[in-house]
Amino acid sequence: MSTTAIIMMILFIVVIWGGLIISAIALRKEPDERTGAFGTSPHATDTVLIGQELGRASSQ
Repeated sequence: MSTTAIIMMILFIVVIWGGLIISAIALRKEPDERTGAFGTSPHATDTVLIGQELGRASSQ
């Protein structure tokens, strides 16, 4: 492998793994349950959503 290829490989390994690590840290700070359009809505709790899924599955 040429020097250029090795440098590019190292650069992209750092970018990909760095992005994964940064994403994991960000998710740990702000869990999925509190983010997004339905973050704190009372209709977006696990119990309500599971009930809707079970109701939909039984009607099919």
